[in-house]
Amino acid sequence: MSIEEKLDAILKNNHDITSSIQELKSSNQELKAQNEYLRKQSGTFLKQKQKLNEEPSYSALHSQEQAFSHNLESSSDEEPKRRPRPEQRGQGNSNDFRVEIPEYEGKLDPEEFLDWLHTMESVFEYKGVPEEKKVKLVALRLRKYASLWWTNLCAKRVREHKTKIRTWEKMKTKLKARFLPPTYVQDCYL
Repeated sequence: MSIEEKLDAILKNNHDITSSIQELKSSNQELKAQNEYLRKQSGTFLKQKQKLNEEPSYSALHSQEQAFSHNLESSSDEEPKRRPRPEQRGQGNSNDFRVEIPEYEGKLDPEEFLDWLHTMESVFEYKGVPEEKKVKLVALRLRKYASLWWTNLCAKRVREHKTKIRTWEKMKTKLKARFLPPTYVQDCYL
């Protein structure tokens, strides 16, 4: 191979390398743009997730419950549809501050369950939650195993042609039967 041929081969190789570098630069710029777009999207997603993870107050749950009430009672046509009332604000009464409704995950810890149950009762009493809303509000606050158990219980009742659980007392009885060990009540009185 002559020097000219070697020089031509080197120049061609150099040209190929330069083309590859240009392609890599272009690809790198595209990846940077995609990375920036994904970074912004993940930031937006994280902000939304943080908002969802914040403990909702009774009024937030009340609004959420109104928004989803047609889904929860889609099989019942007994009640006429009502428009939600606008929230009344600025009435200087003692119900103006937020009261957090706790979540329950369904851990088999009787003390935790009874504490949660007592808190629910206290919130209902303080906020004057109407009986017909208590079951829905509690169902919204069940998480993990407790939510799965409640969903399965409701589905089982539908399969067995039983009525929906609409009272807090009945729901509380079902919750106690599931999340309190049978021996717990006996142990408490010993």
